[in-house]
Amino acid sequence: MASNGNFAQQDQFKEPADQQQTAPATSAADGSATAAAASNSNLSKDEVGWYFVEQYYTTLSKSPEKLHLFYGKRSQFVYGLEAELANVSVGRQAIQERIKDLDFQDCKVRVSNVDSQASFDNIVIQVIGETSNKAAEPKKFVQTFVLAQQPSGYFVLNDILRYIDEESDDESAAAPEETAEETAAPAVEEEAAPVEPEAPQSVEETNDET
Repeated sequence: MASNGNFAQQDQFKEPADQQQTAPATSAADGSATAAAASNSNLSKDEVGWYFVEQYYTTLSKSPEKLHLFYGKRSQFVYGLEAELANVSVGRQAIQERIKDLDFQDCKVRVSNVDSQASFDNIVIQVIGETSNKAAEPKKFVQTFVLAQQPSGYFVLNDILRYIDEESDDESAAAPEETAEETAAPAVEEEAAPVEPEAPQSVEETNDET
């Protein structure tokens, strides 16, 4: 898995052994969505971001009914397909209703890339991976989080998830190949038969008898 840090790969398509969460950055176990790790001055913002990703997708997989606890009153949540016009859910209650509509059951996540950056007091995180719901075929997704500080930790201020349309990518990749083949093998026009000059008519001499 690619990353800009030491984040361990998340692969929930294979059932992982239960591991003790040593220092999660945020927690959905209480209503404030905070944790001791976020207030620990020994952790960098990058480390907080990595712990958050692990905690978030573990909650999505095992306790989706608690996922809304990562958000606050000012949070914004967008979830949709690529190029789809998706509504923005604002506030924890609206996000909770949206999550219920998504009906997460037996959700599995495989994270392939995590990038995390500090942005003033916030943390910006981008996740690329695959997810499946209700044992369906996995779909590629890109999810971007902004974690904002609060007195005892962080909460999710912004969350945007888009599923990637892989069929469109395949079609786009195939189009240049077809064009290249057409360029490499141009149509050969039949050459016109050469025009041969006609033989001059013989001129017969006539003797006029006088």
